[in-house]
Amino acid sequence: MHRFSLLLFDFFFFFVLLSLFFGETNQKFFRNDAIGLGLFVFALYFFWNVRKKKYSFVSFFHLLFVILLSNFVFFKLAEYDPIQLLPEKLAIKLTMFFWAIVLLYTHFKYPEKEFLTFGSVLAVLPCFVTSNFMSYPVIPIGFALALIVRHQESVFERFTWFLFLSTFVFIYWIIRDWYDDFALIRVLLLFEVLLFISFARNWKDKMKQVIVDGLLLVFLINALILVIKMLLEPNFKLNNYREDLFLIPVSLIGSNSFLVLGLAVYSMSSSSRIKNLFYLGVIGFASLLLMISVSRISIVSVGLFAFTIVLNQRSNFVRKILWISSIPLIIIYLSFLIYSEKTLFDLGTIGIRFSIWKLHFFSTITNAPLLGLGFNPEKIIPFLEVRYLSFVDFNFVKEYMIHFHTFPLAHNLYFQMLSSIGIIGVLIFLCFLVFFIVQFVKKYSDYLPKDRLLFLILLIWLIHEILDFSSLEIANVFFLAMLFVSASKLIKVEQVTETPIGNPLTKAFLFFSFLLLLLFSLRFSFVEQSIFRFHKDVQLSTFYEFQAKDNPNSRKHEGRNFDLIKNWKVQFLGERYFFLELALANGTNAEPSLLTQCFETMPRQELCFANLMAYALKQKNMDNEILLSRYLLSAKDPFGIYTRDFL
Repeated sequence: MHRFSLLLFDFFFFFVLLSLFFGETNQKFFRNDAIGLGLFVFALYFFWNVRKKKYSFVSFFHLLFVILLSNFVFFKLAEYDPIQLLPEKLAIKLTMFFWAIVLLYTHFKYPEKEFLTFGSVLAVLPCFVTSNFMSYPVIPIGFALALIVRHQESVFERFTWFLFLSTFVFIYWIIRDWYDDFALIRVLLLFEVLLFISFARNWKDKMKQVIVDGLLLVFLINALILVIKMLLEPNFKLNNYREDLFLIPVSLIGSNSFLVLGLAVYSMSSSSRIKNLFYLGVIGFASLLLMISVSRISIVSVGLFAFTIVLNQRSNFVRKILWISSIPLIIIYLSFLIYSEKTLFDLGTIGIRFSIWKLHFFSTITNAPLLGLGFNPEKIIPFLEVRYLSFVDFNFVKEYMIHFHTFPLAHNLYFQMLSSIGIIGVLIFLCFLVFFIVQFVKKYSDYLPKDRLLFLILLIWLIHEILDFSSLEIANVFFLAMLFVSASKLIKVEQVTETPIGNPLTKAFLFFSFLLLLLFSLRFSFVEQSIFRFHKDVQLSTFYEFQAKDNPNSRKHEGRNFDLIKNWKVQFLGERYFFLELALANGTNAEPSLLTQCFETMPRQELCFANLMAYALKQKNMDNEILLSRYLLSAKDPFGIYTRDFL
């Protein structure tokens, strides 16, 4: 009976994934190719191995699930792909086929139980280096984690009270940020990282290394595609400073590349020359992306990283060789910086970052000092009462938002943490950090040189995050998670006792985690598919979420029943879906009632005022209403994000 219930669960879960495949999309042909390719390679592998009776039905079904989950990731990448290296999304299709072969090879090479444990993580590794091309990457990651729970036998003995109690913190964060999809993505991402680390830290070392190698391989493929695309660009120059590269912020490239450097160097060993060549290739491409980013903090971090590697060498001969070989590399890199458009001595952006830090600090201290403003604070801060901010800082922040057409990102892990989780959260983080540093210093002589290097990499990353772009991006967090997983031996030494949770509570926790991930998968998928369904009528907007297109062929939605969103839809689907409906109602009789509902239900009152102002300008004989709306909007919009649109 227990086996039958698990089988029903597997088929139900598999059906949910297929239902996400067949939702609204702008890549219907790619979806068909993804499903067809997945079934084709699985069928070949199945008929090749079925007579050997080496694998059970559960193992084959799990492999099919993993392959389709991997193809689902590439399908979602194809929907937002800005690179377009080859026509008809051919580069993504080739990568998808290659990754399916990697999954088949891993299934063939490793024992059945081990692949059931980590195979689903391999399927979603492409999410971690291409997150800017996916709206809701937490969906496939959630599926992968659910499959880990389903197929990990001793999972009930590995949860601690710390993990269980921290779940209540996540519940509070979810309730606080319920309406904001992007804040929820960050909360759920951290929750998924917490689950992943709690599972993976207990895996065998070779299983951990499979995930690390897979992560480095995906990074190498993505970096290779980026480099080829750059070489094909007729106006591309290596020494040109750019604010983003094919929609990827260069600072994020720098941060990810630094963490990749750490993983690659830590993975090198004397036992496998072929693997070491692979790691050297990863290091080369990561260094190239760091050079392209021209990020001061990335350069300083890599310098500290290289210095640490040299000092960590036991052999004096090897140490001398490294010192000698580093001199020409430093000269070449300094020459590159001299002839680039942005140098180490260009301090223009530093002043802007200081102004943004002041804004985050004073806004948080004034409005929510203890628990913070939520996990998307940059969208809240510009509309709070501005105190203790000088005229110069105010103008710096205003010019930043106008120039980059974005909200004021913190560019600093610690100020981002302060505005997100408040003084209490920052103090808890600092207490843990100080505790681990003290424990590491006390037992420094007990660690192997490789383990010392790993811990120092994590410390250098904390220095890097002083000027990082957005430290809660998915690639950053999961690369960091792999470093923590690799450092599990250090963590075990530092933690004196770990009391397991009782079996009933553990089951309740796992059941809650599964329902949570499934719930938000349904929510995010519905919102995303609604966007695709009406992509001809609305366009994405940074400040407005959505705006109606001025398209003569755009469909009018007079017949849509907008009253349905008064109850459960608004409560369940959040503000992004509501503002999509409001944009669709533009010019219809339903628009006034939705504007009224906006003020009644939406936390973002400034956006409601902006939409009200736009509506008033379209009407006749509403001069007094326009003046009143403009006054109310200006009171809610000190930086003039929306006000300048109506001046």
